[in-house]
Amino acid sequence: MKACQRLKHEHPDCWVNTHISENPAECSGVLVEHPDCQDYLGVYEKFDLVGPKFSGGHGVYLSNNEFRRMSKKGAAVVFCPCSNLFLGSGLFRLGRATDPEHRVKMSFGTDVGGGNRFSMISVLDDAYKVGMCNNTLLDGSIDPSRKDLAEAERNKLSPYRGFWSVTLGGAEGLYIDDKLGNFEPGKEADFVALDPNGGQLAQPWHQSLIADGAGPRTVDEAASMLFAVMMVGDDRCVDETWVMGKRLYKKS
Repeated sequence: MKACQRLKHEHPDCWVNTHISENPAECSGVLVEHPDCQDYLGVYEKFDLVGPKFSGGHGVYLSNNEFRRMSKKGAAVVFCPCSNLFLGSGLFRLGRATDPEHRVKMSFGTDVGGGNRFSMISVLDDAYKVGMCNNTLLDGSIDPSRKDLAEAERNKLSPYRGFWSVTLGGAEGLYIDDKLGNFEPGKEADFVALDPNGGQLAQPWHQSLIADGAGPRTVDEAASMLFAVMMVGDDRCVDETWVMGKRLYKKS
């Protein structure tokens, strides 16, 4: 950690990407090693690593206070729902991370080393489910004392927020939104083309109900079609992939 601190001081523009608060055993183990710290984030703060270009993967068990400190310092959390569900780590509090008073920069990730999916579409599929579980935990139906309807609602992942989160939102979280994340002139061409009729065999029929057999004519129709793609949960809807202006993949 001291070596990381020294490198960050020598190269302040470099990124710090690490894990944080992934599971209870990890959280308690870290504090055993650093008894002078109050919480997991405090360990990284002790070594001056938390700030812009700091991203902590998972963040399932971050406290409200840790979220507020990350927000204040411009740090980011990386939501990895596929891994969190596969390993049984827990449910990331999407609604807390997106508190408008202390919003934390956020990227979405696969953490394929701990999960079982490569595709960001699969990430959105699982992220939606994690959010809906957290919505139920806070809507008052289980424990009225924990009722927080505003946070419960923020746990719902709409297609608008979902696809923003894996494009421009993710780029903002990593402080690379000046280079990619949308189609603004001068940015690198780093994107995938989606086929709304790809995926499961019923997908074309389902999309025909939304857009009457044609392409979407309104933003709401496009969002409904993207939500269906999001729920397919794999990469079969990816028609082609472009990175830095070069096509790397095209569906045959």
